[in-house]
Amino acid sequence: TLPRLCPFLFSLKTRKMLLKYTAFGPAFAVHWTQESKVGQFLKRRATVQTELNAQVDPRKMQEMSQELSNIEEHVVRSPFWLGTLQSTLVRLQKGEEFLAQSDAAMEMVAMASNLVEVQFDGETGFGIAVTQGFYVEIAQMLQERERNRQTPLWVEDDEANGADPDHLLCRRGLLIKPLVEGPQREEAVRRFRFLGRLFGQALREGFIVPLPLAEDVFALVLGDSLGSSHLPRPGFGVTGELVGAFADFAAE
Repeated sequence: TLPRLCPFLFSLKTRKMLLKYTAFGPAFAVHWTQESKVGQFLKRRATVQTELNAQVDPRKMQEMSQELSNIEEHVVRSPFWLGTLQSTLVRLQKGEEFLAQSDAAMEMVAMASNLVEVQFDGETGFGIAVTQGFYVEIAQMLQERERNRQTPLWVEDDEANGADPDHLLCRRGLLIKPLVEGPQREEAVRRFRFLGRLFGQALREGFIVPLPLAEDVFALVLGDSLGSSHLPRPGFGVTGELVGAFADFAAE
């Protein structure tokens, strides 16, 4: 309760630790505790294993196998080691159905206490780098202009001055587009529900979703009320700037 009422009493590092160790259940609390103590050995183990799989020199293979064995012994003997979390391997196919498949996958793993590893059909790689690539792919798709016209999530930018003809690039970040009741709004709500699950999954596993959201979006997530002062103003580079100018005029 105290960190919520008086967050200024705690450093950002402390608040992040509190989130990791209390927000995602006991399994992930143990996971992050182990990561803080033996995480460097686990990362080295993964690197050595990858290099060993690609190695053809018998002498190098023997050296790497010995190093792998030493790392395993060190990790197992650590007093902080209890075991690894189970992983769920999700196979997805890039293309038009990628978002729909990702939505279904996030819904399936939302209540599980497992790590999620993503693998793309037709590719052999998987692991941290590929899973992070999955979040990058989703972020890029959700910024596509054409996709945003079909399911409006964000206020459109000034396309005439945009540096990217295919993706939204708002100077102050993406703003949620208000919609009237109807099919488009229902589809947008479903998409935002998927986005929430995606952010939650990424947050608890330490991944980044590089979606440039405006500060106003986070204010809404926290339950804050937005007023006329949050309307777009001339120079923001998004549609609706004239409304903000009229709000300033009315306030005067």
